[in-house]
Amino acid sequence: MFHNQNQYLPRSLPSSIVEDDCFVNVNNSKHIECIIPTAEIMVTFRGNTQFQRQCYVYAEKIDLKELIQLRLTEKCDQRKMYISTVDSNSFQELKQDQSLHVSFSGFVENLIHLLKECHAGNLELNLQEPQKDKCASSSVMNNCGDGYQLQFVERRSFKNLVHLSLPTRKAPVNVVLFYMNNILEAIQKKFMHQEKDNQQLQNEIFTRNQKIEILDTECKKLRETIIESARNLNQQHAEEIHQLQEKIRTSNEHRQQENDKSRNTISALQKQIDQIVLEKQSMHNDKVQEEKRNAMLNEELSELKIKLSKLKESNDKLHQEISILKNSERKHDMHLQDCRKEANDLKDALKKVEKTRADLMAELEAEKKISHTKRQALEIATEEISKANQIILKQSQELNKLKKVISWRTEVALQQEQTITAKNLQIKQRDGQIDFLKQTVDALRIELPKELDSMRKYATALDAKYSEQIASMQTKLKPLERDHKKTG
Repeated sequence: MFHNQNQYLPRSLPSSIVEDDCFVNVNNSKHIECIIPTAEIMVTFRGNTQFQRQCYVYAEKIDLKELIQLRLTEKCDQRKMYISTVDSNSFQELKQDQSLHVSFSGFVENLIHLLKECHAGNLELNLQEPQKDKCASSSVMNNCGDGYQLQFVERRSFKNLVHLSLPTRKAPVNVVLFYMNNILEAIQKKFMHQEKDNQQLQNEIFTRNQKIEILDTECKKLRETIIESARNLNQQHAEEIHQLQEKIRTSNEHRQQENDKSRNTISALQKQIDQIVLEKQSMHNDKVQEEKRNAMLNEELSELKIKLSKLKESNDKLHQEISILKNSERKHDMHLQDCRKEANDLKDALKKVEKTRADLMAELEAEKKISHTKRQALEIATEEISKANQIILKQSQELNKLKKVISWRTEVALQQEQTITAKNLQIKQRDGQIDFLKQTVDALRIELPKELDSMRKYATALDAKYSEQIASMQTKLKPLERDHKKTG
């Protein structure tokens, strides 16, 4: 932004007519560049009277020269045009007078920013009319560019701040005519383009009208054909309806006959249904009685299950009668025999173990008796040695003989002790064998009841199967017995 602390008035900033003519010259039209698009901004005109008007703001520059021009035209009357042209020389004077801290390119960028702020409504654009006392003579008026000042003002509560003040002047007639001519040319180009578009649209409308006329003729033809086809179809439909009515009459008569037949059949079927219902009730009563009988038979069967052990002979007879179950029964019998053999073998093994245990116990008792006798002999020998020691003083002559006897007896005692330790080891080994046999016997005692329980469960399952087969045979034989009784 521009830095300005005071409101400045320019000294003498000439805006030469030659510089304005650069923008009006047709040869320079290719080098003229619009800085911003044309904007519609509210401008306040300050002088003897103050008023606001909508104006079009144009900002242009020439690339080859350091020239920039702002152009204001009133929206209602575009003949009223104001021009502010700035070149390098006038920019230097503006820079000195208004304490600007930018170059010419920075000046252009900041000017664009100020115009955008004015268009957004953040800043105001004021056009200050010249004061008559300062520009009294016509020569001074010409030098000052008619004395107008284009100011970019920021409204504040204490004091309005002028960011930039550019010298402006009213555009001469040739400039106004040039830009008006440009506007008219642009309008004519638009008008020509619109005329071309209108001609194309008229041609399209003409072709569409022709197509519509063709389609109308075709629609008329189609309507006539539709009317004729509708008449033909109505005639055909009337004939078909007549035929259908006759068919419906015949079908109604046929349906009445079928309805009569069906009523007769329904009445006959109703009678049969009544008979079947009566038979069903009787069958239901019979079924209730049979259920009661089955309950009684179930009670009898529960009692007969206790007596199954006595009825094995009758089961053997049933085995002969039922040839289908022979293979399965034989397999079960073989399994039972194997189990029995295993049980007998286990019993034999237990008997053998008990016999070996009894033999070992007898041997142990014999060895204990022998050791007891040997201990008694040792006790007697010790007693005799004690007696001999008492008689040593009296019988010194017999000492040598007695020593020999004592040495012999000690050797025998040592041998006996060695035999006793060996026997004890054998006894311990036998005790280990006995413990192992006890463990095997305990395991067999645990396993045998389980096998017996499984055999009992298997026997109960066979009994249940045979009882079911017997019940099924009885149920099959009952109707035969009834038929036999009825025939009898």
